[in-house]
Amino acid sequence: MWRLYRQEMKRILMTKSTLLFLAAALILSVFMAWAPVTFERYTYEENGKTITIEGQNALALRKQMEAPSSGEVTPAKLAEGLTYYHKNLEIYGDFYNEDFPLNLKVQEIYPWRQLLQRLREVMTNPVSGLAPEYTEISPEDARTFYDHCRSHIADLMRLEQKDNPDAQQTAVQMYEKVTTPFYYYPGYNTNMAEYEGIYLFLLMFLCMMITAPLFCCEYQTGADDILRSTRHGRKRLALVKILAVLSIGIAAFVPCMTVFQIVSNSLFGWECRQTSLQILFSAASLLGLNVGQMQNLVMFGGFVTMLASICFVLFLSAACKNTTITTGLTIASAILPTLFYMLIGHSLGSYLRVLLPSGGLGGSNAFLYALADFEFLKIGPFSVWTPWLLLIVPALEIPLFLWMTVRTYCRRSL
Repeated sequence: MWRLYRQEMKRILMTKSTLLFLAAALILSVFMAWAPVTFERYTYEENGKTITIEGQNALALRKQMEAPSSGEVTPAKLAEGLTYYHKNLEIYGDFYNEDFPLNLKVQEIYPWRQLLQRLREVMTNPVSGLAPEYTEISPEDARTFYDHCRSHIADLMRLEQKDNPDAQQTAVQMYEKVTTPFYYYPGYNTNMAEYEGIYLFLLMFLCMMITAPLFCCEYQTGADDILRSTRHGRKRLALVKILAVLSIGIAAFVPCMTVFQIVSNSLFGWECRQTSLQILFSAASLLGLNVGQMQNLVMFGGFVTMLASICFVLFLSAACKNTTITTGLTIASAILPTLFYMLIGHSLGSYLRVLLPSGGLGGSNAFLYALADFEFLKIGPFSVWTPWLLLIVPALEIPLFLWMTVRTYCRRSL
């Protein structure tokens, strides 16, 4: 068995397409971690001239300018930032007013923007769902920010899940476990989080493409007929092939994601991993995680999704007669969850996205976005938060597709 495993590993790894896909995965781990830095822009005035800097320099300057809001998010910080907003809005009326001095915006408005966006969010009208203007928020509201967070989640769920009282209650119970105070460290932003999700999808897709020809390529060349006639045919050969391709997938995932995390956190700052999810995405985020914990959870979700998708492609490869059909179905299975979620009705698209093995990675359907959402799906009498389903369902599908792969392969030998 061990000898067969080594031979199968060697056969797969010596394939040019496999080497190309693995090389692409490693290169993309660096590129996708670095790319969000190129979107950083910072504009200020000096000697009457408008100066714009980009990239790593812009990121460093932004972190320096936002230093006053860095660290623990206290009511005193929120109240201080609100006084700057009130003072300048009384004078200029609007942040987008052409008369609003750029340097004043940079020095007194920009440093508090992230925190005051969260304050404005929790002050949303519970009936209309509209957020107030900053001039309508008082310093007392800032000092009771965390109390407003607790009441806001109940109001929000009544709007988001008005026909599902069970989901409302579940969300409130989840939010009660969120610890305060929140923390904010400037640097890491939603762009970086999105790129982690995009890279996980690309890594999954490359591993699926490596898997696609595993069985059907030998059907097509006739080599499988010879292999089946040996004493290692049928079940043992199927298990060896499955173990080999899963080993390659895991061996690709671990170093590539390690490189991605090291590069991205080194660029944006390791201290940013302490930023609370409630400050990064929404004050009503249901999990009391920081960015570092979110990265780990998204990475784990991506790993489970990747394994389920590989197992599904193994089944396709065992069931199809040639590589063309298998490759087409593999590509379709990778992108269909995103299409279903975007084009079909919200509820039906959500169920389809959860049931498909690659549903946790892709576009707006990705596990990352589900963490910041308030979507609950009804499973019988229960309402289950979508991220839990995006972890549980693929985990259950892994043994199912493995069993179907072995069964399908062995039945072809009869």
